[in-house]
Amino acid sequence: MARTVRSRRPADMNKVKARVTSKMKRASELARNQNILIYGEPGSGKTRIAASAPNPLIIDINDQGQDSVRRDYDPMYYPVERWSEITDVYWYLQEGDHDFESVAVDHVTNMQNLALAFVIGDEAARDASRDPDMPSRQAWGKANQLMKTQIINFRNLPLNTIFLAHVRANEVEGEDDELQVKLTAEVSPGSQKVLTGAVGTIGYLAKREVFIKSSKTKTRRREIRRRLYFADSERYVSKDRNFVFGEYIDAPDLTEMLALIYNDGGKNG
Repeated sequence: MARTVRSRRPADMNKVKARVTSKMKRASELARNQNILIYGEPGSGKTRIAASAPNPLIIDINDQGQDSVRRDYDPMYYPVERWSEITDVYWYLQEGDHDFESVAVDHVTNMQNLALAFVIGDEAARDASRDPDMPSRQAWGKANQLMKTQIINFRNLPLNTIFLAHVRANEVEGEDDELQVKLTAEVSPGSQKVLTGAVGTIGYLAKREVFIKSSKTKTRRREIRRRLYFADSERYVSKDRNFVFGEYIDAPDLTEMLALIYNDGGKNG
């Protein structure tokens, strides 16, 4: 049996106590920044929700969803074409010489594709015989590591960070060994644990078509409504670490959601 080695006691415990005490704060005194993951089908309204955050910068990774927000929200956009630009914009935001209160990664599904393309390009440059359309297991591992680093980087920014993603249906084992379908963000399994663990709120966004009857004209009009789901479910991955959103929110607005988290007002669906 191996002998347990105890840590050596520091010579100057007063300095240690002072360092530790100086960093201790109550939860209510910490920065009021939220990290949120919203996933859904293309066209479900993810970019519009991101644009509703307080003073956001939208990092557009080949999504080009600006048409849905240019007329009303008109947020600042940063179009990403190369992996190095993600690092550039991270350091720009980290330095703090700006007025942004929120940043949205639109979206992490394309961000992963960009990371993989970067790794494959690097491998192809070193080995001309390698098929660039067939990523190796090692390439996937490198891409996942790049993703993990940037997910944590953006999570740690002193801003509200919103990660957007497409939806993917995973097969999971249910009761009696039956396979069930569960909806989640479309990223590789290697990145998904880091992404879902990095955020305090995960919402599944669904778009519904409804018909509103008019009692006066006896006609019906078609209306598209959006609902963001947070309740525990066997059908989709969700999280509400603040315990304020209930089962879902209709017509979600991130500024109102943040106000709800901090008891500053807002509406609950």
